[in-house]
Amino acid sequence: MKNYQLNYYPLFKCVAGECKHTCCAGWEMLIDADSLCAYKNDDSAFREALNKGINYKKSKFKSDGKGRCAFLNGDGLCDIIINLGENSLCQVCRDHPRFRSFFEDRTETGLGFCCEEATRIILSFKDKIQPVLISDDGNDEPVDFISKSILEFREKALTVLQERGENINDRIDDLLRLSRAEITRKDFNKILKKFLSFERLGTGFTKRLKKLKGKPFNTTTSLELSLVAEQFLVNSVYRHFHGATDAISVRARAVSCVICWWIINNLILNECDDKNALYDIVRDFSAEVEYSQKNLDKLFSFTLKFIKI
Repeated sequence: MKNYQLNYYPLFKCVAGECKHTCCAGWEMLIDADSLCAYKNDDSAFREALNKGINYKKSKFKSDGKGRCAFLNGDGLCDIIINLGENSLCQVCRDHPRFRSFFEDRTETGLGFCCEEATRIILSFKDKIQPVLISDDGNDEPVDFISKSILEFREKALTVLQERGENINDRIDDLLRLSRAEITRKDFNKILKKFLSFERLGTGFTKRLKKLKGKPFNTTTSLELSLVAEQFLVNSVYRHFHGATDAISVRARAVSCVICWWIINNLILNECDDKNALYDIVRDFSAEVEYSQKNLDKLFSFTLKFIKI
């Protein structure tokens, strides 16, 4: 089994108290069994605080009326880390905002856009995003036909998206052709309507989407946003292709990546007077779409209809 990290990954470091959108609020933070056991058996001076801040029956951290974790202090720092060390974090806190893509012969680790610092790093990364081998146990696992086909399609998609000698809009069109997808202007209202129908985790993204209603849907990416578009699409391909089950579903996921970028591009254009909005729009999108499996399933199912068999 081989383990890879996307090459921007080493640049990431949590900015902790400087983060404007802490990952320690607004989520239901479940605790894995090993961490829960460790917290129960902790005999340090911090034990009383652990007992007050953890719902052991439901295996999760308690939160206040604003959805802030019981261990998120007034400085935006984690009291568990301060008192017990970073290694004492439960799995979900330790992993966020990382994602892992699993295949028969490999695991790939990258960062999700829900974190504002991860988003800044990825979208401003100048090099082509590529996996870097970090470990190999020497056991080459066999790859079945479907997984091999998905990985081969992914390589073609990445080659298309990272052909920097071509305009980004031509690259996106090439990806749609590779996916055998056909999207017309008549579909744009359906796309916006679908995004508005998703499960809501907050209100900010919905407000942004509603501002697009009745406005022309722009599928043209400016030269200024060329790198941003490429890195968003490439990172999305690495994140979402691993769950595909066949040739049709993987092409639908490619179309999903494009549609998500178009939505984001239109939101950016709608807030063009705010230069600081770009990263926040992508972060907002990710929190509402990528971090809800229900929303992802709806999106992948929706984009199947654009695939021509």
